[in-house]
Order: sequence, then structure tokens, then C-alpha cells
Amino acid sequence: MPIFAFILLGIMLFAFAAIAFFFFIFDHRDRLYTYDDDPLMNSSDFECEFSRIGGSENEHTTIRIAVKDGTARIYYSHRQTNGAALEKLEHDIPSEAAEKLKALYKEHCVPVLVDCENKDEVALDAPSELITYTAGEISYMISSDQSFPEKSRGIFDEAEALMRSYLK
Repeated sequence: MPIFAFILLGIMLFAFAAIAFFFFIFDHRDRLYTYDDDPLMNSSDFECEFSRIGGSENEHTTIRIAVKDGTARIYYSHRQTNGAALEKLEHDIPSEAAEKLKALYKEHCVPVLVDCENKDEVALDAPSELITYTAGEISYMISSDQSFPEKSRGIFDEAEALMRSYLK
């Protein structure tokens, strides 16, 4: 009888260790993510779009940087409130923008952030912010309505500041 109890205890300890190891790997997957086969990091053609939509005044702002055949182009549209005039801007920018956007993508490990859960409470009068990275058929979108780890909470401000720095 005591041998059976020790065997059962060993199996239970092994099961608990396996579950703990799984959750440890799941929580630290941003450190384990490899960019070797990531299509966005290995593609020369991609798009990154920052959008701010809604809020109490129904603001609509979109900044998109598209890189195609080594040429980077920025597209900007902004409407302050409902009924306001739509501002549009479009021009070529230096191709270094693509590398900076890819560095931001890698720093915050966007493919892992996509899986973050939504926040429990969302401010109804605040606009939603979205960042979308696209390369070929692959697309990653994150939203300000998601709950991010502490180190990635400023990704929307960083992306907007980076993209606005290329507006003339």
C-alpha cells in the first residue's frame, strides 16, 4: 500500500510540475519568440497603420506607412469631429522608417501582444487606438482595449510619435 501511495504522489507531483512549466513558458513566450521565420521581419514590403477612432468627439485619425519595392510612403488622414473637414496628406519618406517600425515591432513582440485579453473596464469617452502590421497575407492587430504587460503599455504613444515624425 505505501508503494502505491508513493507512485501516486510522484505522478501528481510530475503533473503539477508539467502544468507549472507550461504556464511559465506561456507567460515568457515573448522572450522565446524567434523572428527567423516571421514574414514581417523578413519582408521588404509591409505596412504599418496607426488609427485613433471614436471617443466623445468621434475623432478619426489614420497614419499608414507602406513600404513597397524599397520605397516608403506615408498616408495621413484626420477628422477632428463629426462634420469637420478631412485633412489628407501623402508623400514619400526615407526608407529608414521601415527599420524603425520593425524595431518597435520586435521590441514589444507584437505577435505575442495580439493574444492579450481585453480590458475589463474601457473608458467610453476615450477613442480606441489600433496598430496593424501587415506583410503579405500575415496581419497582426493590437488595440488599446487590450490589457498589455507593463513594458508594452506605451506602444501606441511610441508608434504615433514615430509615424508623426515623418509628417511634414
